Amino acid sequence: MNTIVTFGLLILVASMALGGITNNIYAQDDPSILLKLAKRAQNQIQNQISSESPDEIKRLFEEGIQNVNYLEKAIRNNDTVSAKEHFLSAMKIFTEISRHLSTSDDAATKSSRDISEETPTNSARSTAKDPSNDIQRLQVYVNNLKSLAEKYKTSIDFSELDKLFELSRQQINDNQFSLASETLQKIQEIVVEINKEIREEAAKQESQRAKEYAQQYLEQLDRLIENAKKQGLSDEIINKLENARENLSSADNPADIVQEIRKILSIKKQFELTKNDRLESRVLQIEKTISQLSQIDGVDQDILVDAKETLQTIKRYLYDGEFDNANQLLRDLAKQLEEIKNSL
Repeated sequence: MNTIVTFGLLILVASMALGGITNNIYAQDDPSILLKLAKRAQNQIQNQISSESPDEIKRLFEEGIQNVNYLEKAIRNNDTVSAKEHFLSAMKIFTEISRHLSTSDDAATKSSRDISEETPTNSARSTAKDPSNDIQRLQVYVNNLKSLAEKYKTSIDFSELDKLFELSRQQINDNQFSLASETLQKIQEIVVEINKEIREEAAKQESQRAKEYAQQYLEQLDRLIENAKKQGLSDEIINKLENARENLSSADNPADIVQEIRKILSIKKQFELTKNDRLESRVLQIEKTISQLSQIDGVDQDILVDAKETLQTIKRYLYDGEFDNANQLLRDLAKQLEEIKNSL
């Protein structure tokens, strides 16, 4: 049973998913990705559990399924806070199960090794276990890795793995189970390296997205500071905002960026400066939509140029505190972009 590989998948999925949900200030807007990740982990664990599994493992698995169901319900209700909590709980439970299974497999492997040391080589070959199930589970895992590699636009070459899978199946067809198990071990070694490469790429892209979001937020903060000055707010408020801006501009890693943005949000709430937050959020969404449309063939680029100019006008309105004008332009621009999307 290849629980070590399954555990590796959980760590990979959890590391990316947890980073995304914990730092959801700059993560994807669609929380349904959490449900997909949780169900993927659930399926991986389910493949490892049988009727002979310990009752504690079965109990934990049922608890994990329950959290996945709660996660799905929270998403339907647009309850992102509960969705986050149930996602983290489910992933924690599935990881714990995988650790238990991994420990059991380690003991079984040690026992098998001890027996093999006392058994002639020819006898061991003749009684080798058919690794078909392990290879099948590993193939599912590698397919998931391929999807992640494509998602993060890596240049990872899976051709060697594909050839090894083909070889292992041929060996099984020829009843060469010992050779197939050796091929399986080679596949596992390559998978570990690919897993590591994808994690590193995901972390790098996460850091880049955080920096890009920080830059966008600095632009918002500049407009907020200017508005605060025009409204004649106290030097205390202005100084807090300017210090917060300086700290955010110097933040380098995602965790620090999230922490500084949370501090800014706290300052805004403390001094009731959240009036234009909804408008600023819509500006970010519009920018994202324009960027997505610019990557699609067939979209009139001149229209997108006009849209960008309109967006700059909206930002100037926000800078000057003309929220009603900004709001009206945002509505018109959002409607125009929606019409473009519907025409594709």
